[in-house]
Amino acid sequence: MDNLEEQKELEKAEEKSFFGIIVHSFFVIPFLIAVFCLLLFTAVHLLTKEEHTVYDFLEDIKTGGSTKRWQAAFELSKILANPKVIPTENRFVEALAQAFRDSSQDDSRVRQYLALAMGRTGNRQFLNVLTENLKKEREENLYAIIYALGMLKDTRASATLYPYLQAHDPRIRSAAVAALGNIGNSDSLAQLKQSLNDSEPNVQWGAALSLAKLGDATGKDIIALLLDRNYLSQFKEVDREEQTQIILMAIEAAGVMDTAELKEKLQKLSRQDLSMKARSAALEILKGKPR
Repeated sequence: MDNLEEQKELEKAEEKSFFGIIVHSFFVIPFLIAVFCLLLFTAVHLLTKEEHTVYDFLEDIKTGGSTKRWQAAFELSKILANPKVIPTENRFVEALAQAFRDSSQDDSRVRQYLALAMGRTGNRQFLNVLTENLKKEREENLYAIIYALGMLKDTRASATLYPYLQAHDPRIRSAAVAALGNIGNSDSLAQLKQSLNDSEPNVQWGAALSLAKLGDATGKDIIALLLDRNYLSQFKEVDREEQTQIILMAIEAAGVMDTAELKEKLQKLSRQDLSMKARSAALEILKGKPR
């Protein structure tokens, strides 16, 4: 009896050992091999991967398919937000300008991202290519091009932008007032003051902020409203984060205006606002610290 039980136990042990070998051979070892191969592939890929240069993106825009072109233009505009990677040679300026000219009938996204790419360089050599056919430009591209002109900060663009303060599309009017504020040309004061009475609140806000950048306090009543989160809450399309960004811009604008009302608004913000960034910014302005 004892021998029979011992034999059965031995058979069970051998069976478990047999199944262990199967599991180990057919599942564990292949899994470990697969993991090793994946790690090896990843390591080789990381070691051999080459970062795309601005010229690679420009080549993709020139020769790629429709999807690849706009994606390359997007990536180009994104990396040029870093001043350290902006080429200074004429080769780059000419290639980017030519890519923009060639995009006149392309997917609008290609043209829009190329315009932003030129704007982000801050290179005023791009002024002419951005404005040479502006009157014939497709409306959907105007916002990006006008915004790009503002980033160039070239006063020669001011007169070109004035007609767009009367555009029927409020987004274009908004882009124009913002661009004029970035350019900082004092000759634009009269035009910006007229935009304080625009039918679109967003255009009024942009005009007031742009006037403040030019050291003009004509839009102080609008700036006071922008410092009030309750007022901004009336605009359902403006979420809390966007409210904070608007308030931060208004705080900076209030720094050039010495009025009792704005000082009171800043004091309230510094104590009670939901955003610590807004509180800190208001406190710095009240203390007279530059931001």
